[in-house]
Amino acid sequence: MTGKMGFNEFKELWACLHQWKQTFINFDRDRSGTMDAHELAAVVRSFGYNLSPQAFQVLLKRYSKAGGFVTFDDFVALCVRLRALSDAFKRRDQMKNGSATFQYDDFLRCTMCL
Repeated sequence: MTGKMGFNEFKELWACLHQWKQTFINFDRDRSGTMDAHELAAVVRSFGYNLSPQAFQVLLKRYSKAGGFVTFDDFVALCVRLRALSDAFKRRDQMKNGSATFQYDDFLRCTMCL
């Protein structure tokens, strides 16, 4: 791992950013330039995540500004983190049943490095 991004990685990142921008615009129903909790919940569901209300509240608290609104920059950070953590979990969910076993060291590497 060099810490540098190759052309193909940049292309993938650019495509993701474009998709996330379009998604943000489409779900920002009131055109405020931010997302409220209802708009964000709709986006998360559209991505295929079925989060508990408690897990969603953690996301909202972590990525929203005062008043519970999420800016585009914070939305991108949320998307990157959610995708990376989900990918790490899926690699360890060998039975594809929504359950994974982590050793403590592995858990720390997954969550602290993302």
